[in-house]
Amino acid sequence: MKNTHSIVSFNFNTKFDDTVINQLSKLKPAGTQLLLDTKTDLIELLKLTLFDLSLKQVLIIKKVLKRAHARDPHLREYVIVETGKNFATYNPNGFETYFTERIDEDTYFQLKVYIREIYKEITSEYKYKKEIIKDLKLNDHFKNGFISFIFSSISTNQKGEKLKNNIAEYLHLVDENIANLIENNPNEALELVIFLKGNIFLLKNLKFELLEKLKTASITSKSNNTEFIDDWFWIDFMTGSDISFSDLLSDISEMFDSIDDYFSIDSGGDWDVDVDIDF
Repeated sequence: MKNTHSIVSFNFNTKFDDTVINQLSKLKPAGTQLLLDTKTDLIELLKLTLFDLSLKQVLIIKKVLKRAHARDPHLREYVIVETGKNFATYNPNGFETYFTERIDEDTYFQLKVYIREIYKEITSEYKYKKEIIKDLKLNDHFKNGFISFIFSSISTNQKGEKLKNNIAEYLHLVDENIANLIENNPNEALELVIFLKGNIFLLKNLKFELLEKLKTASITSKSNNTEFIDDWFWIDFMTGSDISFSDLLSDISEMFDSIDDYFSIDSGGDWDVDVDIDF
């Protein structure tokens, strides 16, 4: 398990191109999703990026009870974002700096305000997609012609289609087998989860509560490997005795179910909440 880029094949009959599939472990979920569906909207890409940064403990999203103002007798629940333990050492890609440059270790924000400001700073969906492609070194997988530029269109070329199809097939097989793998072979499941990193958010059948079953396997693997997976930042988070990994991810998932409202001025959402926290 020291080599996080080795392929977990599940003993399926399908023969994957190792070179192609190895790229999956190096891709962040926004980049993977863009390959799978170039028409993915900006909000979805931002969601995946925020999820990934939270998973790596670069950022932390949590609920807090605070008074709206000093004279308010009632505590209200707010969702806030603050820096995590890996914030100072994390080297973000350009498309992630929208999230990291507006916060530091001494501040925290109401999540609605934080997301609104990020959304306002991004001038176009096309621009953000091009940043993802450039930052993740995927330029040779997408068409870069004059027509694409004029019409602000993003589409994969032949090489990109090959990578897309291989990744789509691989993730489909993972989706079909992940629950059974966690139940019956947690060590192999742990290796797979580590391989996928933030791409686990692209799986439809992965129930976060199942990840609790990997705690024992992850603790054993960490103690048995002195060079244990340096880039799997969230292993400590997952094995923390006082933290429920599945509960936290479930809370974040519920928040994202309604997060589209935060981006719409016409939604009637609470844009200018007078709360006693940093804006």
